[in-house]
Amino acid sequence: MLPNGAPSALSAPGMVPPMGMTGGGMLMQTGVMPGVPGMAGPGQMQAMLMYQQMMQQQALQQQALQQQMLQSQQVQQQQGMSPSQFTLQAQAYEESAQSRIDTEVQELAHNFKLDERITKDLDVQMKLRKATFEDDMKALWEILDGARNPAGLLRVKIREMEEGIFRQATPDRDIEEMAKKFNLDAQAVAKLAEVLNRREDKKKDIRQVSKHLELSNKPSSLVMLMLKDLRAGHTVKDPEFPAAVGSYAHKRGLKQRTGRSRSRERDKKRRASSDSSSSPPRAGATVSRSSGAGPKPGGARGGGGGGDSRPMTLLERFG
Repeated sequence: MLPNGAPSALSAPGMVPPMGMTGGGMLMQTGVMPGVPGMAGPGQMQAMLMYQQMMQQQALQQQALQQQMLQSQQVQQQQGMSPSQFTLQAQAYEESAQSRIDTEVQELAHNFKLDERITKDLDVQMKLRKATFEDDMKALWEILDGARNPAGLLRVKIREMEEGIFRQATPDRDIEEMAKKFNLDAQAVAKLAEVLNRREDKKKDIRQVSKHLELSNKPSSLVMLMLKDLRAGHTVKDPEFPAAVGSYAHKRGLKQRTGRSRSRERDKKRRASSDSSSSPPRAGATVSRSSGAGPKPGGARGGGGGGDSRPMTLLERFG
């Protein structure tokens, strides 16, 4: 009890007085150090030190417990994530992986100067063709090599991949020779090789197609027009139209005519030179005598006068 009548904190209800203290706040007489009034003994001091150590340990334990609770809450938050959140994370990772264009596709695009849109379209299709990725890329390199419009031809191939009809067929030697002979573009060669590989008698078809290409001044366009009949299995007939100006046959004919005209000119010159050296002079023509032709005769044959001044030819002289 305080002097003003208020209850002391040590005597409040529910409070346990410290060791050696009474409910009124007075020090208990037991354990008092002898000779020193009101001084606690060694046992009471040791108890107080133990109490302080215990309180410090409790505080440390409480801090460790709080840290454990925070860690457990974080783990619970991670483990307690809903399936939709996991799905969103997986989708985000997949989208990031899909957004990265393959290095080989980038190399192809850089070599043939392809734009970003068609490069992404090709990358999407190639990611769906992992089993045949290497072979497909090799075929695309061969198909696009030498193409006049690589982007247009690649768009055709991407459409074939989407439709599931893309093939890795590359032109064989006969088709390559025909393409070189008629200067076909890469798209026409690739399409023709794809169609002819499905035909029964490819050798015969190549011969028949070559007959048509010889007469056309636009062989690549003619190949694209013939593809429909070739796919339908129709027989390639002999051409019924004449050679167009600028076609392979037309150029060949010009070379042959030029060669024949030159040969005729050479023959004319050869005949003219031979005629001038072997034919006798005409009557009344004066023939100049060389310095080694012998003495000049005195007169006409059988006559004594010099009435005819024409010199004698070798044929007249030696009879």
